[in-house]
Amino acid sequence: MIIPRILSLFLFLLLAASCSRKPFLAQAPAASYSATVPGVKEVSTLNLPIEIPILDIERKINDQLGKTLFEDNSLEDNGGDNLMLKVTKRQPLSIEAKGGNLFNIKVPVNIWAKAGYKIEKLGLSVSKYEDTEFDIDLNFLTRINLGQDWRISTSTTPNGYKWVSEPKVKIGFFEIPITNIIEKIMDRELPNVVKTVDGEIAKINLKPQAEFAWKSVQQPFLMNEAYQAWLKVTPQSVMMTQIGVKGKNVRIGLGITAVAETFLGAKPSVSVMATVPPLKIVDKMDEKFEVGMMTDIPYSQIRKIAMDQAGGKTYEFNDGKQKVTVLDIEVYGQGNDVVVATTMSGALNGKVYIKGKPWYDAASTSLKIKDLDFDLDTKDKLLKTADWMAHGKFLKMMEPYFSVSVASQLEEAKKMIKENLTGNSMNKNVRLNGNLSELSPGPIYVTPNGLQAVILAKGKLDIQVSGL
Repeated sequence: MIIPRILSLFLFLLLAASCSRKPFLAQAPAASYSATVPGVKEVSTLNLPIEIPILDIERKINDQLGKTLFEDNSLEDNGGDNLMLKVTKRQPLSIEAKGGNLFNIKVPVNIWAKAGYKIEKLGLSVSKYEDTEFDIDLNFLTRINLGQDWRISTSTTPNGYKWVSEPKVKIGFFEIPITNIIEKIMDRELPNVVKTVDGEIAKINLKPQAEFAWKSVQQPFLMNEAYQAWLKVTPQSVMMTQIGVKGKNVRIGLGITAVAETFLGAKPSVSVMATVPPLKIVDKMDEKFEVGMMTDIPYSQIRKIAMDQAGGKTYEFNDGKQKVTVLDIEVYGQGNDVVVATTMSGALNGKVYIKGKPWYDAASTSLKIKDLDFDLDTKDKLLKTADWMAHGKFLKMMEPYFSVSVASQLEEAKKMIKENLTGNSMNKNVRLNGNLSELSPGPIYVTPNGLQAVILAKGKLDIQVSGL
């Protein structure tokens, strides 16, 4: 009786042992990926400052005004004022910024005058005339504004004049003061000068420059040849600030709100939008610029880091009653998840499939896989055959092993973006001048070869368009 019982117990233990070594067979989650990694879209404001040299404006107004501003060739007109007058520019006019959009225009002039007297009495006529020349500086205040029709308009008013030398005519022993007469004539004629100034500045139309810039920025720009990373700008709206002064230039801030996208691979196609939308006049423009760059983390790199820490390591459960050793780790993707296939031996022989979400940990500058959990089929089979592993202890022990530092990639991306956004040309007409103030992680994409992490470069981007 004892021997059969011992034999039965031995057979039971042998059967139990053989059952424990039975391979664990769970269905592997199918690998799946998006057909393409979407471009990284960020809404930015591209600053395209338009600067017009004040000297150019001075030259145009001087050309339009000509040498002679006013001429009176008759002694008999104006009620017989016995005065002939010729007003000419003795020097080119000059424009001085007074602050904001207010400017002072000074026109230095020379005045030639012929004055005297004529007396007719009892059929006799006696007259005496003498010539004189003197200088005067005419001053005007002009306020320059920008309209929604893209044209610059001015509101100019006379701002007095400064006598450089007083006008006097000496006939014999007598000096004839003609200052009051000259002032009346100048007051009468200055509005004509104002009209000329306003008319000439009103010819400045900024729409052709805006249209040229609008079309030019839409051409894709190769930011990095090794990655074949392209920057594509799709403009949405256009705005301008009112006129100001920068150095010796009149400055107008032209801004284009646009979606900045990065693409990997072939040059992205583009359908240029030729029509510029209605202009918005704003007090201040947002100088925000964001663009994304890709950095690759291959699955092989993730596997190597995990194997260096977990490979060959034995884990105990239930106070050491069950032990498993990690033999191998495979990593691949399914949709937006990362799948970790862990091969083990011991109390469980076979592969368990774990899923997690890729994320960026700013504190450690690392790419990690978080929220690890067993795949549904793996969990279902564990609950039936190895309940001691179905709970979260093993997952918590494994999670720290899936951490890849991307500090060097961040620095490389920062360097690459700076190099490509500063002093570089999108095409023969468009030159970039970027100032990078911040680098931060963006979305993470699961691809067939690994994880693609987006690095967002934030800062300011000025675009100089040579055709303006």
